[in-house]
Amino acid sequence: MRVLVTGVNGLVGTSIAKLLSQKKYNILLTSRKKEDLATYKLDISSIFEVNKTISDFKPDVIINSAAMANVDLCEVDKDACWKTNVIGVDNLVKACLKYNCHLVHISTDYIFDGLKEGGIYHETDLPNPQGVYAESKLEAEKIIIKSGVDASILRTILVYGKHKNLNIVTFIKQSLEENKEINLVDDQIRMPTFVDDLSNACIIAAERRSKGIFNISGKEQMSYLDIGYTIADHFSLNKKYIIKVKTKDLNQKAKRPFKTGFDLSKSFNELDYNPRGFLESLDLIY
Repeated sequence: MRVLVTGVNGLVGTSIAKLLSQKKYNILLTSRKKEDLATYKLDISSIFEVNKTISDFKPDVIINSAAMANVDLCEVDKDACWKTNVIGVDNLVKACLKYNCHLVHISTDYIFDGLKEGGIYHETDLPNPQGVYAESKLEAEKIIIKSGVDASILRTILVYGKHKNLNIVTFIKQSLEENKEINLVDDQIRMPTFVDDLSNACIIAAERRSKGIFNISGKEQMSYLDIGYTIADHFSLNKKYIIKVKTKDLNQKAKRPFKTGFDLSKSFNELDYNPRGFLESLDLIY
């Protein structure tokens, strides 16, 4: 199998590259800049670069982990957000149709408003995006589905893992180790996802050329505050530096869904998806 990975220098792309390196596939690792893990420059917002790369490499599968995922920055720079998250995906879809590639695309729980009782969403629930980032990710899903391209859409939630750029887990642990106060909300609840679990699901979807939408997350619903306290307890760090706040106290530019989680039944059945527990993943990261 010939596999092209986009956005390989990000958290998810790095994990995908690591797991793919354990398999005997022909792999092309790409990013907007040819640096770090990326062996090839590919800006997915450029239809020229997309067509040239895919026509040259002739992948069987493209795993798209390229995205503008800073939700507040997306509110400020809507054009840049749309360029990567929508136009970029449209370019990949057109190329996949032309060269008969399967597309594995990563989406998000943010397409939902988080107001559903219990917060557990199924693949068939109706989206209601609340900000520019969420709107861009939903639009990308619509483009993929409407095109009829062979594709797996993997929706995920609050991804964390070891990476040079901070994410929720590494930020909290590093801050507490440095005795820095951090504000953590108790009114936003998620099912945090260990990046290697998501990456493994992407690879299985690629290998099976699975079609449709799949929920991929952890099993445990936790508030950001719960996540902070769990990390502090697990690594024997001082919880006094964790400040409990409400979402309204943070004055964030983008609206966030208050409570999300996923029903994982479809992914269990079709992708053999079985995520690790939060505490187990902390030991794997550190």
